[in-house]
Amino acid sequence: MAAEKHKDDPEKMAKMAAWLQAVSSELQLPEGTIAPIQEELLNLISDVAHGPSRPGAPLTAFLVGFAAGGDIQQAAANVAKLRTLAAQYPAN
Repeated sequence: MAAEKHKDDPEKMAKMAAWLQAVSSELQLPEGTIAPIQEELLNLISDVAHGPSRPGAPLTAFLVGFAAGGDIQQAAANVAKLRTLAAQYPAN
């Protein structure tokens, strides 16, 4: 039997979307700023949390954005690099 893909709770995802919209507004970011990398960033956070460091996962997300300096394409490249690093890094 094939493993089912994990599905996020729609209610939790709606709350997350509302929160991210409020954060973007508060920080005066253009609407939809995170959309191009949201799924991959969530995957990176999951990879880190279930691999190298659970408490390091949200700080990893911060570092992705900080290192990108507001460049969404650079942020996407950073996510890809760190997903590879997390896969190679020893798990907890």
